[in-house]
Amino acid sequence: MMTGRGENKIIELKIGGRYREVPIWATKLRFEVRPNDKFDNRAWKLWKPTLLLMDEVVRREKISIKWVRIHSHFNLRGDLPHPMGWMSDVEKGVFLCHFDKETMLHEMAHAKSPGFHGDPWAKNTWKLYDKYLKGNELTLARNNLCQYLSGRRQYKKNLDKIPPKFTDSKSIWWHLAPK
Repeated sequence: MMTGRGENKIIELKIGGRYREVPIWATKLRFEVRPNDKFDNRAWKLWKPTLLLMDEVVRREKISIKWVRIHSHFNLRGDLPHPMGWMSDVEKGVFLCHFDKETMLHEMAHAKSPGFHGDPWAKNTWKLYDKYLKGNELTLARNNLCQYLSGRRQYKKNLDKIPPKFTDSKSIWWHLAPK
């Protein structure tokens, strides 16, 4: 099956043992992109900037990632049925539910760090945020890092001020309709 034009044309490929529809640009990344079973192809345009940045981060930071599983949850009501993202060290795979750059960089920091949400991870996360985010995206990412004790320590160390109180927000999929 083929739709669209140029790099955004959707093609059907066997990926991770299953046939999936992916745009041509997603086949040229340094890692395999595996949309979940119920992936809505209208979400590709939301994922494209983050996946292209992820490809750049993997290359520049020399991170070994074999694949990334992505989701779509248009018109979400309630909470997500799983975390926004997580890393599989054993399989060198990343699961991303949120298409924001902050979540992707959070997971890339796990690939560069031992353990879970400790100080080495927070330090790597801070560095990646500083390197790849700007403006409001950077401010929000730094503030969200404060949900972890290690993130609060990094915030205080790097900005020499008291970290903000973390407030949990709704999923970026909350009431998001496809366009």
